[in-house]
Amino acid sequence: MKNVLSLLAACTTAIACIPFTASADNADGKKLPFELTAPENVSIIYLDGDDSLNTFEIHYSQNNSMSEWSTRKAEPETYGTVVAELNEMGYDDLWIETQIDWSIDSQDDWKCNEYWITDGYDENFVQHLGEWAYTSQSYSPETSMSEWLFRYMGNADDPEDSRWYGRHQDSDDYNGWKDVLREDQYELVDTGDEKNAKIDLEGHTIYTRVRWLVTCRPLEGEDIKVTSDWSEVASVGKDAETFEPLKKGDIAPPVISDLRYMEQDFNGFPVISIKLDVIPELAKQISQVKGTKGDVRLCVEARVQGTENWIELQGDSWIKSGELTYALQNIAEAEKKVEKDTPIELRARYLCMQEDQEDFYSDYSNVLTFGSLDMEVTTAEVVDTVSAIDTTTAAVTTTEKKKCGVCGFCPRPLGICLFILIAIILVIIGGIIAAVLIMKRKNKDEAAPAEKPSAPDNAQPEAAEKPEVSADEPEKPEAADDDEKNA
Repeated sequence: MKNVLSLLAACTTAIACIPFTASADNADGKKLPFELTAPENVSIIYLDGDDSLNTFEIHYSQNNSMSEWSTRKAEPETYGTVVAELNEMGYDDLWIETQIDWSIDSQDDWKCNEYWITDGYDENFVQHLGEWAYTSQSYSPETSMSEWLFRYMGNADDPEDSRWYGRHQDSDDYNGWKDVLREDQYELVDTGDEKNAKIDLEGHTIYTRVRWLVTCRPLEGEDIKVTSDWSEVASVGKDAETFEPLKKGDIAPPVISDLRYMEQDFNGFPVISIKLDVIPELAKQISQVKGTKGDVRLCVEARVQGTENWIELQGDSWIKSGELTYALQNIAEAEKKVEKDTPIELRARYLCMQEDQEDFYSDYSNVLTFGSLDMEVTTAEVVDTVSAIDTTTAAVTTTEKKKCGVCGFCPRPLGICLFILIAIILVIIGGIIAAVLIMKRKNKDEAAPAEKPSAPDNAQPEAAEKPEVSADEPEKPEAADDDEKNA
């Protein structure tokens, strides 16, 4: 009977993990704005105490179609266009999340169940999934992404800690880490204030797999959930596959194209964009390097044609399919003055950094040439004028930028002159207020009655004021007039 129940549970889990569709069609038959495929190049490593006692890091990559669409949605310049396209498809919004499943010592104990689509809740809004269920992890436009797993499992010394023990009273069916781990798969380590579980990698192996969860929010109606297929399985621990470090020559040079000027600027300097072609082999190598605590970055350089020194540009270094942006500030500062249509050359290469290995660069990419803008560095300011530019290797079309409407000199409106103007206005207002107050005080003084002049020496003194008479003391009769005395 026990075996039958185990078989039924396994079948239920397997059915729940089947995606709605393996293609780019959702449940209503509408198309997604990108090609939905399973995550690729999955790898997992143990951080060996670099974060917490038990932190692991998983890496995975996405296809170019998803990366390019997400890049367009993340860029302010193209966000409005993406929203309009979604509206045409009947969506108000659409977003992607990552789901990460795991199993220990076999590939038959996956944690995914029917609640992974509903964020853990059933029809009565009862939560069934603990922090061990990675159902809605972060997502970015970058080709390669990562996530931390098993970071903190709760305090085994605290019986009220639901992270570790879950909640199992009344209608609660909330599993904690203790409910999903076997006792032989971990050891409890006393950290001083509490006891935390640590997975034993010397005697056990952790298997992981990844999929995308796409949420489509229609203009009307309820959200639609779409999942990709699961990725291939990656492992860490006793039976895990190991990788040899990459060496110089293993990474192919970048392939760049579609150079253009952006509408934005950076500190008053022009900004350009290029498109990077991320080949599948590169995505695999990036995940492999990151899976051994390393990284691969993109370095972009430029120079005025005919000069010797290449100058590294400020901008994107993370590798992703789609547009990458770079400012020409370093070129302007190095040359001090660059006239319009001066040819500028641009190239790129990858930098590979691996733990306990010497860093190395790939070969350089193809070179793109484009016409410069008028740029002149005077102290800390740059004045630039952008006009239509056509070159043999890169067609660039931009509109002329207006100078500051206040002073006609600042590189962009609302510059330093605005603050000076505000200060002047405040001083004038303060002067007016002070003048008004002085005039009011003066008028008040003039309206007051004049003081009595002092009496001359021969003037008769005024009659003395009668003293007040107390109510208890009878009033004294006044002295008789002289006529009465004489009578």
